[in-house]
Amino acid sequence: MHTLAFASFKVLFDLYPHHNDDGFAKQIDQMIAAEGWRSMSGPANFLKHADRDPDALLAAHLPEQGMTIIGLATLLYRRISGEFTLKMRAFDFWIEQEGHDALGIEEVDTNAERAAAHKEIRDAVNALPHEAKMFFAHKQYRDFLENYDRYVAMVDEAEAAGLTMTDILDGKARERLTAKEAEAPEA
Repeated sequence: MHTLAFASFKVLFDLYPHHNDDGFAKQIDQMIAAEGWRSMSGPANFLKHADRDPDALLAAHLPEQGMTIIGLATLLYRRISGEFTLKMRAFDFWIEQEGHDALGIEEVDTNAERAAAHKEIRDAVNALPHEAKMFFAHKQYRDFLENYDRYVAMVDEAEAAGLTMTDILDGKARERLTAKEAEAPEA
C-alpha cells in the first residue's frame, strides 16, 4: 500500500506543474523537504527494492505516513482534475475529522454544546489505538459512501431554503421546508 501510494503521489506531483502553475507543488516540495524527502520515500524505496536484500528489515514505518501520502496525492489529483472521486471525498472527510484541530478547520456548527460534543468524539477517536481507529474509520467510510448523495441533497435543499448548517443539524430544515410547502399555492 505504501509503495503504491508513494508512486501515485510522485506521478501526480510530477504532473502537477504541467497542469497548474500556482506554486502548490513547490509548497508541497518545501514541506516535504523540511521533513526530508528520504524519510518520505524511504519505506517505498525499501519495499520496491526488497529483492536486493531480502533479509533486510524496514527500520521504522508508521501507518499514518501512508495516510499522509494518500492525502497529498488526493489533493494533487483534485487540483489537477477539478474534483475528488467519491472515495477520495470519503478519505478527505476522514482526514479532516482526524486532523480537525491541527489543520485549523473552522467549526461550522454554531451550537456550542453540539460542537463541543463533536470535539470530544474527535478527541476520543484520535486517542484510540491504530487498529481501533481504523475500524472506526472503515465504518465511517462505508457510511459516507452509502449516504453521500442523500446528505448532499439534504444540504442543497436546506441551503436553497436559506438555512445554515446549524439549522440543518438542529432539524429546523425539515420544519421550515414543511412550512414552505404548506404555504405554497396548490397548482
